[in-house]
Amino acid sequence: MKTRWPWVVLLFVLVLAVCEGLARRAMPRIPGSREENRNPFRFRGWPEFIRDVGRGPKGATIVLLSNSQAYAGEYLGRLTYAARLEDLLRERRVGGRADWEVLNWSSDGMTSIEYVLLARYLQLHPPTLVLAATGFADYSLEHAYRGFLHCRTDLPRLVGRPAILRGLPWSYLKRHSRVEDSLAFAAYDRVALYRFKEYFWSWLDVRMPGVHGLFYAPAINYRPWQLKGRAWLPEMTLPGGRPGHIQFMYNEISGQMLSEYLDLLAGGPAPCVLVAQPRQMLPDDPRAQWDIAFIQDLQKQTGARSLPLWDLQDALPNDEYLTSSHLKPPNHLRLARILCDRLEAYFADSPQ
Repeated sequence: MKTRWPWVVLLFVLVLAVCEGLARRAMPRIPGSREENRNPFRFRGWPEFIRDVGRGPKGATIVLLSNSQAYAGEYLGRLTYAARLEDLLRERRVGGRADWEVLNWSSDGMTSIEYVLLARYLQLHPPTLVLAATGFADYSLEHAYRGFLHCRTDLPRLVGRPAILRGLPWSYLKRHSRVEDSLAFAAYDRVALYRFKEYFWSWLDVRMPGVHGLFYAPAINYRPWQLKGRAWLPEMTLPGGRPGHIQFMYNEISGQMLSEYLDLLAGGPAPCVLVAQPRQMLPDDPRAQWDIAFIQDLQKQTGARSLPLWDLQDALPNDEYLTSSHLKPPNHLRLARILCDRLEAYFADSPQ
C-alpha cells in the first residue's frame, strides 16, 4: 500500500497540470488599457488594465484617480469628463503639446484601499501628472477595517507583487491585510484554475440568466468574452446594515485613511493635484456636516504636504446632476473645461 502513494501523488499532480493547461487555453486574452481608456471590466480585471505609464518622449500622460463620478458607467466613455478633458488638452495644445492622454483609472465603489494601491503603483510608474479627484465617501467607515476581498475591484491583487508590497504603509496593512485575502489574490495572478471559476459563473449566467440567485456565487459583473456588454451588480447586503446601506461619514479614522493615500501621492516622483470633487448640495442635506469635515481635513493635510488642492465642490449647477454626485453630460463637459483651464495655468507656471 505504501508503495502506491508516490504514484497517486504523481497522478494527482499530472491531472492538475493538465487541468491548468486546459484552463489557460480556454480563457480568452484580456485586453489592455490601450484598447479602452477606462477600466474595461468595470469592477474587475484591474491589474491587467493598468499599464506602465512612465514619463518619456512618447507623450504626455495624466492619470485620473477617482470614483463612480469619473467612471460614469451610465454613459459611453467618450461622454465622461476624463475623455472630454483629453480632447480639450489636445485642442488647446496645453503645455505646447497635442499628444495628451488622460487615463481614467476610476471605478464605481472605489475606496481608499484601492487608492493607496494605485498611488503606490504610480510611484513605480510615474505619469506626467496624477489628478486625484475624491470625496468624503471614499473614506467611509464601512470599509475602514475590511479586508482586501471587501473591494469591488480586484486591485488588491497588486499586493502580491513584492515591489508594491514593500512601499505600503504598515498602518494600512495592519488595517486591511488578511492572510487569506493575500493568498487568494496571489493565486488569482498565478493559477488559471483559480480564475476559471469566474469564467464559469459568467458562462452560466449567459446560459441560464438569473440562476446565480439559486447558488452561492460571487458578484460577477462582466463576461470575459463580452467586455463591451452591459455590466451588472447584484444587490449585496453590507456588514452591519441593510442591503445597500453604507456608513457615509467622516471622522478621525477616515482622516487616517486619507493620510496614507496623500503620503504616497506626495512621496511619488510624479507631480500630483488633489481635487475635491463636485457634489450636489441641497438644503438641509444631512451629509453637509461630513462634506465640511472632509474639506477642512483635506485642506489641512494637502497643505502640510505642499500638494495643490482644487476645491470644486460647488463648481457645477445643482440641476445638472443625476444623483448627489453623478453628473449629467452638460456637467461632465463643464467639469472638463474647468479642469482644462486650471491645468493650462498649472503647466504654464510649472512646465514639465
